[in-house]
Amino acid sequence: MIMNETNLSGVDLNLLTVFDAVAREGNATRAAVRLNLTQPAVSHALSRLRTLFGDQLFVRTPAGLAPTPLAESLAPRVREALDRVEALLRPPEPFDPRDCARTFVIGMSDYAALAVLPGLLARVRAAAPGVRLLVRHANRELGPAMLDRGEIEVAVGNFHELPSRFSRELLFMEEFSCAWKAGMPGTEGGLDLAAYLALDHLHVSLRGSSSGWADEALAEIGRERRVTVTVGHFLVAPPLLAAGGLVATEPRCVIEVFAGSFGLAHRPPPFPIRSFAVEALWPRRLDGDAGLTWLRRQMTAQCARIDPSQGKARHAQA
Repeated sequence: MIMNETNLSGVDLNLLTVFDAVAREGNATRAAVRLNLTQPAVSHALSRLRTLFGDQLFVRTPAGLAPTPLAESLAPRVREALDRVEALLRPPEPFDPRDCARTFVIGMSDYAALAVLPGLLARVRAAAPGVRLLVRHANRELGPAMLDRGEIEVAVGNFHELPSRFSRELLFMEEFSCAWKAGMPGTEGGLDLAAYLALDHLHVSLRGSSSGWADEALAEIGRERRVTVTVGHFLVAPPLLAAGGLVATEPRCVIEVFAGSFGLAHRPPPFPIRSFAVEALWPRRLDGDAGLTWLRRQMTAQCARIDPSQGKARHAQA
């Protein structure tokens, strides 16, 4: 007879290791040696097991302890259960990128992908040829909720203050740059503040807002630009600028990627505008994930090329 469900709460799982050892050895003394226990301790455990299962389990014979039919049926299941417990408690194996075949799911806006992904992909492919990257669209509003739902494992972008269930790491500080079609009328003498304010402006907003960081900076000095076009993706901006008649004030990484291909001139803004943080964000419950830790290290190494000061700061802190 198998133990009643009401008995389960009182089960000492150490008894299962005794059951397994006796089933393997067919002898209480040898089982005690295997478990580094005394023979009376094994005998006491067998007595408790017999009470628990309502069966003799092991019967003494001239050849040793022979299992009853119930014990024979239980033995492989007990062994499987103990193997699972041992695997659960075993320290995780060190992460080896060369042997990894994992798909990492990353949340990025098109800006973050343009700034970080090309260099990150090159590093990952060189160090871990079996790793795949699945990139899903995310921004400061979408990213935290996607992390909570398990839709992504790490998000890259600029984020507000967040609850303590998230961990975050600075990747680099991004600056702004102004871009326009090279030779565009109104820029012949460069782009001082007067020339800047006289032009029509293109603004990129992932949230659909008609103003952004540049407008806040201008408001601080009592000025205002004329935004005539607002788009929701950075990839739309370069061809619009190449058509002429517009100037954009956007993150430096995006401007530099497209400037040569689209014939754009670019310069720092003619007024003070603060830089912003680009961070990696992930659930705190994944802090111990060795694979994600490795991936974030590839990100920080790549981003040190974007903003060398961040790499120097990390080296000084190490």
